[in-house]
Amino acid sequence: MNISFRKYAQNDKLAVDQVVRDAWIELASVTPGWDQLAPRLGALTENASYTEIVVAELDGEIVGAVGYVGPHRPKPDFFAPEWPMVRFMSVVPKARGHGVGQALLNECIRRAERDNTELIALHTTPVMEAAQYLYRRAGFEVIRHLPDMYGVPYVLMTKELRRD
Repeated sequence: MNISFRKYAQNDKLAVDQVVRDAWIELASVTPGWDQLAPRLGALTENASYTEIVVAELDGEIVGAVGYVGPHRPKPDFFAPEWPMVRFMSVVPKARGHGVGQALLNECIRRAERDNTELIALHTTPVMEAAQYLYRRAGFEVIRHLPDMYGVPYVLMTKELRRD
Protein backbone atom coordinates (compact mmCIF):
# COMPACT_ATOMS: atom_id res chain seq x y z
CA MET A 1 0.00 0.00 0.00
CA ASN A 2 1.29 3.42 -0.95
CA ILE A 3 -0.17 5.80 1.61
CA SER A 4 0.59 9.51 1.61
CA PHE A 5 -0.36 12.28 4.01
CA ARG A 6 -1.22 15.89 3.34
CA LYS A 7 -2.96 18.95 4.69
CA TYR A 8 -6.75 19.12 4.39
CA ALA A 9 -8.19 21.40 1.71
CA GLN A 10 -11.74 22.76 1.74
CA ASN A 11 -12.64 20.72 -1.36
CA ASP A 12 -11.86 17.57 0.70
CA LYS A 13 -14.89 18.19 2.95
CA LEU A 14 -17.28 15.65 1.42
CA ALA A 15 -14.63 12.93 1.18
CA VAL A 16 -13.36 13.49 4.74
CA ASP A 17 -16.89 13.55 6.14
CA GLN A 18 -17.54 10.23 4.38
CA VAL A 19 -14.31 8.74 5.77
CA VAL A 20 -15.36 9.70 9.30
CA ARG A 21 -18.81 8.15 8.80
CA ASP A 22 -17.32 4.97 7.28
CA ALA A 23 -14.81 4.65 10.12
CA TRP A 24 -17.36 5.22 12.88
CA ILE A 25 -20.34 3.25 11.51
CA GLU A 26 -19.14 0.12 13.31
CA LEU A 27 -20.06 1.87 16.58
CA ALA A 28 -23.73 2.14 15.59
CA SER A 29 -24.62 -1.26 17.05
CA VAL A 30 -22.88 -0.63 20.40
CA THR A 31 -23.84 3.01 20.86
CA PRO A 32 -27.36 3.46 22.26
CA GLY A 33 -27.24 7.16 21.38
CA TRP A 34 -26.11 6.62 17.80
CA ASP A 35 -28.93 8.82 16.51
CA GLN A 36 -27.44 11.73 18.49
CA LEU A 37 -23.81 10.91 17.62
CA ALA A 38 -24.23 10.39 13.88
CA PRO A 39 -25.05 14.05 13.08
CA ARG A 40 -21.91 15.12 15.00
CA LEU A 41 -19.59 13.14 12.73
CA GLY A 42 -19.18 16.20 10.49
CA ALA A 43 -17.60 18.16 13.36
CA LEU A 44 -14.06 17.50 12.13
CA THR A 45 -14.49 19.49 8.92
CA GLU A 46 -16.99 21.93 10.41
CA ASN A 47 -14.25 23.05 12.82
CA ALA A 48 -11.49 23.30 10.20
CA SER A 49 -11.03 27.00 10.98
CA TYR A 50 -9.25 26.11 14.24
CA THR A 51 -8.34 22.46 13.65
CA GLU A 52 -5.31 21.30 11.68
CA ILE A 53 -6.69 18.40 9.67
CA VAL A 54 -4.38 15.81 8.14
CA VAL A 55 -5.68 13.43 5.50
CA ALA A 56 -4.28 10.06 4.47
CA GLU A 57 -4.54 9.00 0.84
CA LEU A 58 -4.18 5.64 -0.82
CA ASP A 59 -3.83 5.83 -4.60
CA GLY A 60 -5.43 9.29 -4.60
CA GLU A 61 -8.39 8.28 -2.43
CA ILE A 62 -8.79 9.69 1.09
CA VAL A 63 -8.80 6.74 3.52
CA GLY A 64 -8.10 8.47 6.83
CA ALA A 65 -8.14 11.78 8.62
CA VAL A 66 -7.42 13.30 11.99
CA GLY A 67 -7.74 16.70 13.58
CA TYR A 68 -5.13 18.35 15.73
CA VAL A 69 -6.54 21.09 17.94
CA GLY A 70 -3.71 23.17 19.32
CA PRO A 71 -3.27 24.78 22.72
CA HIS A 72 -5.80 27.47 23.63
CA ARG A 73 -8.08 26.58 20.73
CA PRO A 74 -11.76 25.67 21.30
CA LYS A 75 -12.26 22.20 22.77
CA PRO A 76 -14.53 20.44 25.28
CA ASP A 77 -14.12 21.78 28.79
CA PHE A 78 -12.76 18.51 30.21
CA PHE A 79 -9.51 19.35 28.38
CA ALA A 80 -7.24 21.95 29.96
CA PRO A 81 -7.08 24.96 27.61
CA GLU A 82 -3.32 24.57 27.17
CA TRP A 83 -3.57 20.94 26.09
CA PRO A 84 -3.54 20.13 22.40
CA MET A 85 -5.91 17.34 21.46
CA VAL A 86 -6.37 14.60 18.89
CA ARG A 87 -9.83 14.81 17.34
CA PHE A 88 -11.90 12.33 15.33
CA MET A 89 -9.06 10.05 14.24
CA SER A 90 -10.70 8.00 11.50
CA VAL A 91 -9.46 5.29 9.16
CA VAL A 92 -11.77 3.45 6.77
CA PRO A 93 -11.91 -0.32 7.37
CA LYS A 94 -10.11 -1.27 4.12
CA ALA A 95 -7.05 0.80 5.11
CA ARG A 96 -6.73 -0.48 8.67
CA GLY A 97 -3.77 -2.57 9.71
CA HIS A 98 -1.37 -0.73 7.42
CA GLY A 99 -0.08 1.93 9.81
CA VAL A 100 -2.45 4.72 8.75
CA GLY A 101 -3.82 5.34 12.24
CA GLN A 102 -0.34 5.22 13.77
CA ALA A 103 0.98 7.70 11.21
CA LEU A 104 -1.95 10.08 11.78
CA LEU A 105 -1.46 9.87 15.55
CA ASN A 106 2.28 10.46 15.14
CA GLU A 107 1.53 13.57 13.12
CA CYS A 108 -0.59 14.95 15.96
CA ILE A 109 2.18 14.17 18.46
CA ARG A 110 4.72 15.90 16.18
CA ARG A 111 2.51 19.00 16.07
CA ALA A 112 2.17 19.02 19.87
CA GLU A 113 5.96 18.86 20.13
CA ARG A 114 6.20 21.69 17.58
CA ASP A 115 3.88 23.70 19.85
CA ASN A 116 6.23 22.95 22.78
CA THR A 117 3.51 21.43 24.96
CA GLU A 118 4.04 19.12 27.91
CA LEU A 119 1.41 16.63 26.81
CA ILE A 120 -1.22 15.79 24.24
CA ALA A 121 -4.72 14.59 25.06
CA LEU A 122 -7.69 12.82 23.55
CA HIS A 123 -10.97 11.34 24.62
CA THR A 124 -12.18 7.99 23.46
CA THR A 125 -14.52 5.17 24.31
CA PRO A 126 -13.36 1.69 25.31
CA VAL A 127 -15.74 0.23 22.71
CA MET A 128 -13.16 1.38 20.15
CA GLU A 129 -10.84 -1.51 20.91
CA ALA A 130 -8.37 -1.04 18.04
CA ALA A 131 -8.02 2.65 18.84
CA GLN A 132 -7.48 1.88 22.53
CA TYR A 133 -4.64 -0.49 21.60
CA LEU A 134 -3.09 2.12 19.30
CA TYR A 135 -3.27 4.88 21.91
CA ARG A 136 -1.82 2.73 24.70
CA ARG A 137 0.98 1.48 22.45
CA ALA A 138 1.81 5.12 21.65
CA GLY A 139 2.12 5.91 25.37
CA PHE A 140 -1.28 7.42 26.14
CA GLU A 141 -2.66 6.68 29.59
CA VAL A 142 -6.16 7.02 31.00
CA ILE A 143 -6.19 9.90 33.46
CA ARG A 144 -9.88 9.82 34.26
CA HIS A 145 -13.25 8.47 33.30
CA LEU A 146 -15.68 10.90 31.73
CA PRO A 147 -19.46 10.84 31.90
CA ASP A 148 -21.05 8.53 29.36
CA MET A 149 -21.63 10.11 25.98
CA TYR A 150 -24.22 8.77 23.56
CA GLY A 151 -24.82 5.88 25.96
CA VAL A 152 -21.22 4.59 26.11
CA PRO A 153 -18.38 5.22 28.58
CA TYR A 154 -15.60 7.63 27.65
CA VAL A 155 -12.13 8.21 29.05
CA LEU A 156 -9.68 11.09 28.92
CA MET A 157 -6.19 9.99 27.90
CA THR A 158 -2.93 11.93 27.80
CA LYS A 159 0.61 11.31 26.67
CA GLU A 160 3.49 13.20 28.24
CA LEU A 161 5.93 14.64 25.74
CA ARG A 162 9.67 14.98 26.02
CA ARG A 163 10.86 18.52 26.42
CA ASP A 164 14.46 19.42 25.78
